[in-house]
Amino acid sequence: MDADRETEQKERLVDFFDDNLMQERISSAINKMNALQRSDGSWSWWPGMPGSFYMTVEVSEMLVRQNTLIGTSEKTKDMLSKAFKFMGREIIDMVKEMKKAEKKGIKPSFPSFKALQWLYICALDGRTLPASVQSANDYLIPLLMKEIKAQSIYEKAMTAVIWSK
Repeated sequence: MDADRETEQKERLVDFFDDNLMQERISSAINKMNALQRSDGSWSWWPGMPGSFYMTVEVSEMLVRQNTLIGTSEKTKDMLSKAFKFMGREIIDMVKEMKKAEKKGIKPSFPSFKALQWLYICALDGRTLPASVQSANDYLIPLLMKEIKAQSIYEKAMTAVIWSK
């Protein structure tokens, strides 16, 4: 039985190095992600649910990293363009609310982990953002710098990537 398991493990390991099989799996996953993307550019937790900023950030980060590792396809480029529009609108709204609160005398602080993820994805992707979205990012980055002491090591690593770009 041990020999059979070892043989089976070796066969599975060979599959990981089969370029055609890997490309087929990647293509299949991209097609599934494309089918799950909503018309507003977001992804939801399950089909039929409203779009989620959190899920959109997570999927977008995965796609940006994939593009960095194996190259950009037209399908991922299109999916990311839609997702960046959705996330950009959400970030603009978040910053508008922060500025309203600031006018009421509430001291601004860095809003959330999702804003950190957004800035991180922007840094990894390197795309040129619309002026309104870039303005929102420019508002958030100085706030991020003030929060570095309270961040976890993972958040500090993400912040380092943001600052390096």
